[in-house]
Amino acid sequence: MEASAATIISPPRRLTIKKRAALGLLASILGFATFQNYYNSISLVDDSLSQRQLSSSWIERHPERGISAWARNNFRPLSSAPDEKETVLFWHIPKSGGTTAKSIYKCLDQTIASRLPPSVSRTNDKELIAFKPYGQRGGTYVNVDMTTRSGMLRAEKMGLVASGKADMLFTMDVNFAGEHLYDKQHKGRIVSLFRHPVDRLASKFYYLQKADWEKTYSPKWADMSIL
Repeated sequence: MEASAATIISPPRRLTIKKRAALGLLASILGFATFQNYYNSISLVDDSLSQRQLSSSWIERHPERGISAWARNNFRPLSSAPDEKETVLFWHIPKSGGTTAKSIYKCLDQTIASRLPPSVSRTNDKELIAFKPYGQRGGTYVNVDMTTRSGMLRAEKMGLVASGKADMLFTMDVNFAGEHLYDKQHKGRIVSLFRHPVDRLASKFYYLQKADWEKTYSPKWADMSIL
């Protein structure tokens, strides 16, 4: 896919050592808070397990007990060979290259289920359709919305994975998608891109300074320092 001649790519901003260290501390705090909320909200392991059982050595001896049922039953392990019938679930972690990955897959003419372009509205269709939006270069879409739980429940009701219409599903809510859209008969494989949390925070900050189309945008951030 050729880049537009009008596209201007700004050079990346580099962080000083002090700023990077401060962001690293902030990322650690946020990461711990996120893990605590996640651990308290869902049950990845039996409530009967003691803290001693949750030690790394115990998990190594009983790996299946530390994995949620949907991940264990609905997805293939890394040790298994790829299967043409499996549908890839891409876990889109914000500011970690997911949008770039999606663009590459579209250039490879993969059929993607994620979110339809703003110019297209087909969320009321009664059946699944794979189509190329008029005026869009590259990529085929399926008429579902993987960015909301209501959209994924609609996709589940319409049998998205079982239909085989999508090569890849993109979502940030990997737990909900993995539990509702896949089953033992229609397994998938989870892939993702990871990025250092400090770089993610810095990228998000600079993004929100100019992303006036986002609901969380605030003009006061435009002239704000990262620290």
